[in-house]
Amino acid sequence: MRRQKGQDIIEYALMLAIIVGIGGWIYNAGASGSLTRSINSVFSNASALLDEASKEKLPAASTAKDIIERLRQGRYDGLADVLQGKPSSTLVISSDSAAGQDLARKLNIQTKEGETEYPDQRGGRWFVDLHTDGQYVVTYYAADANKLSFSALKEDYKNNTSKYYNPTYGEKDIRRYPTKVTVDEGIYNSQGKERLYSGTTGHVGPSADGTGFTIYPGSY
Repeated sequence: MRRQKGQDIIEYALMLAIIVGIGGWIYNAGASGSLTRSINSVFSNASALLDEASKEKLPAASTAKDIIERLRQGRYDGLADVLQGKPSSTLVISSDSAAGQDLARKLNIQTKEGETEYPDQRGGRWFVDLHTDGQYVVTYYAADANKLSFSALKEDYKNNTSKYYNPTYGEKDIRRYPTKVTVDEGIYNSQGKERLYSGTTGHVGPSADGTGFTIYPGSY
C-alpha cells in the first residue's frame, strides 16, 4: 500500500508539472499576443469559409454575351474585388493569365479550347481593361468569328509580330495595326453607363508589360 501511495503521489506530481508547464506556455503566449492572434486567425478563417459557403453559386457564363455581362457584374455589382475602384495605372487582365483564371473561377466564367458544346466558344478568350479614369472595357475574341483559334493567333503574333503591330506609325494611325480581328465589346464609362458592340473591329498589340499581346477593340 505504501508503494502504491508513493506511486500515486509521483503521478500527481508529474501531472501537476505538466499542467504548470502548459499554464506557463499559455501565459507567455498570451503576454506576447501570439496565442490571441492565432485564436483570432482560426475564427476569422472559419468565418470567411462560412461566408463563402453561404453564397449562392453563380450560373456558368459560357457565351460571349453572358461572359461580357458577368464581367460587368464583377465590377458594378461588386462580385470581384480586383475590379473595384480606379487603379493607379491601367489594369489589364487576360483570361489565360493567372489573375484571369482566378477571376473566371470567382465569376464562374467557362471558356474552352477546341470543339465544345458551345460552338462560338472554340478558342474564345476575353480581356478586361480598367483605366485610371474609371472607364472599363471588356473584349471577347471568338475563334469562329475570325476562322482562327486563339492559340493559333497567339502563335502567329509571336512569329509575325509586324503583321499585327507596326510601331513606326503613330498611336492614332490605323496602319499601326495592319491586321484587324473581329471581337465583341462591352465598354462602360466611370458611371457604369454601357455600350455593347457585337462583331465589331478589334486589333492586336503588345500587352501593357510588353511580355505578350492583348486584343483591343477598335481599329487603333
